[in-house]
Amino acid sequence: MSDMTEIDRVEGHYVGKGAPLFALSIKTLLLTVLTLGIYRFWMMTRMRRYYWSSVQLSGTPFEYSGTGLEKLLGFLVAVVFLAIYLSIVQVVLTFVGISLFSGDEILSNISFNLSFLAVLPFIFYARYRARRYILSRSTWRGLRFGADQAAWSYAGQAMLHSFITLISLGLLYPRQTFKLEQFVTDRTWYGDLKFRQEGDWKMLYRAWIPVVLAVIFSIVCGAIGFANDNENLSLSAGLGLFAAFIAFIRYNVASFRILTEHKVIGENIRLSSSIQTGKIILTYLFGAIGIGFIVFILTLIGGIFGAILGGALLNSLSVAELDPNTAGYVFGAAVIFVYFLVLLLMSALAEVFIYQPILRHYVEQTTILNAGEIEVAAQRPFDANKDAGGFADALDVGAAM
Repeated sequence: MSDMTEIDRVEGHYVGKGAPLFALSIKTLLLTVLTLGIYRFWMMTRMRRYYWSSVQLSGTPFEYSGTGLEKLLGFLVAVVFLAIYLSIVQVVLTFVGISLFSGDEILSNISFNLSFLAVLPFIFYARYRARRYILSRSTWRGLRFGADQAAWSYAGQAMLHSFITLISLGLLYPRQTFKLEQFVTDRTWYGDLKFRQEGDWKMLYRAWIPVVLAVIFSIVCGAIGFANDNENLSLSAGLGLFAAFIAFIRYNVASFRILTEHKVIGENIRLSSSIQTGKIILTYLFGAIGIGFIVFILTLIGGIFGAILGGALLNSLSVAELDPNTAGYVFGAAVIFVYFLVLLLMSALAEVFIYQPILRHYVEQTTILNAGEIEVAAQRPFDANKDAGGFADALDVGAAM
């Protein structure tokens, strides 16, 4: 049906395949290594273009128009700024440590190592800026997404809600989840259609309770086991932490689903999500097992081939011709080459067996309801976003998806 005004329900489809994604991943990773990391920005750009073009609504794919050069220039600017900023902070903290705490070694050392606190606001700032850049370079049916300029406001809100979560010993973490999601959602646009987050943070708490119970169980078992030198209770504490980890994954999936179903676009466009925690966990589990098996087999085959080739090479050389130092260098280079090769292989396989299947699940379990209003959406102004998420790249907190 071509007329969007007649469409009430639009389901997401993912059309990406494993083979082209693996080839793209291997190629871009190799170029990144060969250029000592410089190609990383083009790698991220090409991977995003692949993923965006694989996501379709009503047969129309998303498009990503960011460039590697944008990201490289933004990264360089961010690195220079952060270097100057952190240098000034470190000088100030050193002066304070010497002036005020010169007689107390512990306080003096603490003051010298507080620079990481000065970076925290920039981490939150960088996350919002990266998200805004990605949205500004994302289009569907020719209309751009976008976000308001509110990075410093977001950083302030994130610091505040993180502090509240900290002093509540994690009990109010769902409040932080909702408040920050509401902040970014209420400042997100598709064309001239504005997003808004409805609901309340308490709707997330039911999914958080298992995390709290698992952590309490682990702490109690650990404390009693330590006091009584009981190995069984200590083991129970470890199992409790594992249960807390699984419960936290469940919370992330459940909170995403709940928040998605309470989002509104424009006047009455809504979203429906039926993502499943079990599907996500099993994808990670079987994906990791599959990657480990493939890497083991290929490493075994490569080791056997290398041993045969090395033996043949040694047999072709006399003892007098074989320089021990040269042999050591060659062996060391071979080990480094194999190490990087395994890392590249694992990274590419993770894209195919973990990240793409999870993205496929999220996309195909999401539905747009009351979609007719999309037809009347108008274009929004182009957002230059000159830093191109450079701070996120410099601080390694880039919002890849």
